[in-house]
Amino acid sequence: MINKNDAELLCTETKNCISEDRSRLVALGSDDKNEELIVGLLKKDQVVLVQGIEPHEADSLMYSIAAKFGLAESLEVQAAFASSKGHRENIGRYYMSVNKRKDYQFIPPHSEGGSFSNLQLASFYCYENSTDGGETILMNVDQSSEIWGELRELLTRGKATKELTRTEIEQIKVMAHLNMPEDVLKDDDEILKEIKVSPYFTIFDVLAKPRKTYSRLLDNEVFVYWDTIESVDYDSVTAYSQLLEQDGLLKLPPDNCDVKILDDSNERRVRHFGSDYEKLFKCKITRKLQPGEFIIQNNLTWAHSVSNWTPGSGFRKVAAAFA
Repeated sequence: MINKNDAELLCTETKNCISEDRSRLVALGSDDKNEELIVGLLKKDQVVLVQGIEPHEADSLMYSIAAKFGLAESLEVQAAFASSKGHRENIGRYYMSVNKRKDYQFIPPHSEGGSFSNLQLASFYCYENSTDGGETILMNVDQSSEIWGELRELLTRGKATKELTRTEIEQIKVMAHLNMPEDVLKDDDEILKEIKVSPYFTIFDVLAKPRKTYSRLLDNEVFVYWDTIESVDYDSVTAYSQLLEQDGLLKLPPDNCDVKILDDSNERRVRHFGSDYEKLFKCKITRKLQPGEFIIQNNLTWAHSVSNWTPGSGFRKVAAAFA
């Protein structure tokens, strides 16, 4: 159980200090929203903020940037399936609502999706943000850290007892979201669950070692702190609550509470994998988005997160787009 005094003591005893680096954020006015300029900045792994634009302009700009990287189809697919699972809804052409959360819950840093989805771009557009919190915090991944050997990603794998036909491979892709043979069960995968779906094919839920992903923006292979890595680790929510407390951004309920209440992903967590933010991230950018602001970053190299706020302190409407 933690209260405000306990949280202060906890954060004094631990460091988790990630330096704020505003030089990585490039702010542009509405007249400077040139997609070629933004593409050039993204290729340098900068985060770009465009101020004072309308929702339809954000849609158009997001599409233009995605198209420059060959990601227009991915953007359209993400928008088309935004409401398919019931936890999001479309806002505009390419943007969607962010995941709903309970009072006082925050969103720890993660890159959207998992290695299967391979989303390359993330963007957020602000309609309203009048709460006493709700800061967007972007954290730049440290590619050289030793911590990648300790983390695990929750993935689905498959194993066949016969050579698969092309038709069977396509059926498995649709049914289980598996690309065979790339997603075949690996020797070092830790099996959590298995389901035999046919006499010759079995699906497994596994914990797998993180592997690098190709970034179209950087033309390089990179480690990614996917949602499928962050959401299984109890240590991530502890580290994030400490970080927010150190930055004066953590909002706590009036009564003592278990930190799990603040965590939107508590039910998905598996065990402690040691997500140490000082090893995971090189720097961060904290921004309380204002109405009419559009922010975009490399989804592979920048994890995004949101601080919590006091219920009833205002309204927050921020839309997201991914490609």
